[in-house]
Amino acid sequence: MRSPAGVLLVLVAIPTVANLAGGGPTWIWTPSLPTPLLRLVTEAGLLDVWLVVDLLAAVGVLGGLAVAATAVAERAAAAALLALVGALSVAAAVTGARLPLWYALAYTAGLVLVLRAGCCSKR
Repeated sequence: MRSPAGVLLVLVAIPTVANLAGGGPTWIWTPSLPTPLLRLVTEAGLLDVWLVVDLLAAVGVLGGLAVAATAVAERAAAAALLALVGALSVAAAVTGARLPLWYALAYTAGLVLVLRAGCCSKR
């Protein structure tokens, strides 16, 4: 498992398994979203979209897309997906959500791996 996609797959699988083992898929960012920001998202009509993206990240779909992008050498797309999930997950963990910090760090480690492999160039 020396390929970036293989290692990235493991880093994505860790938080995914942890989320699913906790009794089924649950949102990872929404519980830590400050009420004023949640209100703005709701008033803008984006709550449904937010919850879907949050759930997709929680069950590893966004990370899986990053793995697929890395496997086909679309590292810029992989880096963007992992940066999004990693940043939101770190922010959620730091603000005291039930999301463990290691969960957020797994996605951030995936981003570092993709960046070290040469984020914006094809193999």
